[in-house]
Amino acid sequence: MVKYFFFFATILSSIAGTAQNVEFGEARKLSSSINTEAEELMPLLSSDGYTLYFARSLSPLNTGGQYAGTDVWMSRYDVTSKDWGKADNNRSGVNTGMTDIVIGTSAKGDILYLLRTAPTRKTKGIYTCRKISDSWGDPELIPIEGFDSQQFLGVFVSPDLEVIFISMMGEDSEGEEDLYVSVKNPSGGWSKPKNLGPTINTSGFEIAPYLSQDKKRLYFSSSGHGGAGDADIFYSERLYDSWEAWSVPKNMEKLNTKNFDAYFSVYGDSVAFFASNRAGGSSEIYTAKTVKPAVEIKTDSREYLTDAQVEAQAGKVVTVYKFAPSSSSLSEKQMQQLMKLSTAFAPSSTIKIHLVAHKPAESASLDVYQKRLFTILNQLKRGGITGSRITFGVELKNATSISDEEQVDILFYK
Repeated sequence: MVKYFFFFATILSSIAGTAQNVEFGEARKLSSSINTEAEELMPLLSSDGYTLYFARSLSPLNTGGQYAGTDVWMSRYDVTSKDWGKADNNRSGVNTGMTDIVIGTSAKGDILYLLRTAPTRKTKGIYTCRKISDSWGDPELIPIEGFDSQQFLGVFVSPDLEVIFISMMGEDSEGEEDLYVSVKNPSGGWSKPKNLGPTINTSGFEIAPYLSQDKKRLYFSSSGHGGAGDADIFYSERLYDSWEAWSVPKNMEKLNTKNFDAYFSVYGDSVAFFASNRAGGSSEIYTAKTVKPAVEIKTDSREYLTDAQVEAQAGKVVTVYKFAPSSSSLSEKQMQQLMKLSTAFAPSSTIKIHLVAHKPAESASLDVYQKRLFTILNQLKRGGITGSRITFGVELKNATSISDEEQVDILFYK
């Protein structure tokens, strides 16, 4: 294990050397041109930076009245006053008297992606709506297999209409609403929404997904990762260009309060918008500017446990798990071994775990190696070890034998 660690520490150090923190200045509530006594949620900025779309509920000025649903409202930035103009909901073809929410815009700004539901909150679907001259055309439904139309959802559509993130209670949800992803396939159809897994999802709720413009960072709000209030804003880094592998979520502490903070979005790595009820009463829209990110220069200071130290705490246990070729399944005996490990180390909160899947350099696909990591991760969590104590990665190596390509190592460190 010690020999292995020195090789892997080199990889960790090179990655950490390029990592950047996301830092924001003080949050500022937008003016009365945007915020009212009603509820303002889901702010999204157009690609040109001059149009702010948001959702407003409980407003007597909404298309269907105060209690009918949620309207799409829009404000244009006034370069003269350097502030947002008076918002309006005069969106012919967009607002229907049901609940209508902008959940994304195209890169050119000529397409709105809409979530449309009835007042009973039963989802009618996700739509695209194209701009025609100064008005909007008839919305067109995006059919997604497994999209549950019988519950309230939160959705974000990427500007290129290639990936959709959905917050919903699926059959495999960890608890309340979980985050799912659906990806467009080469034929133009959409994959069945797939749960992002226990690194992101908890027994609490995960809502308000937003994908950064470079598609490398997922922002969302959660009640299950701990934090300051009812819902905190977090972000997670996308790993290995996969939509199913994510880093441990990081709390955006400077923006969060003891109240509800959600619906975060950021543009050009310079300005962000989000919704919060921190002032008491209804939700309102806030903005914050980024500050120059600090570059983290780190070396790995982890103190890894030796085999003897692991055995002293857990007894005779297995820390190398072999898999059949192309398989991510464990035997019943292996599952029992993992449960034994979990039981032994769950009370020791100062000891953390790093999982490493071996991947031959010539193998192109990461899928099976990621699934192996998730299989072990899920079993360790079932045994009582919290997800925040577990990190994981895939190691590229020239295997000396076929069996070396089919294993995951479990490392313990302080």
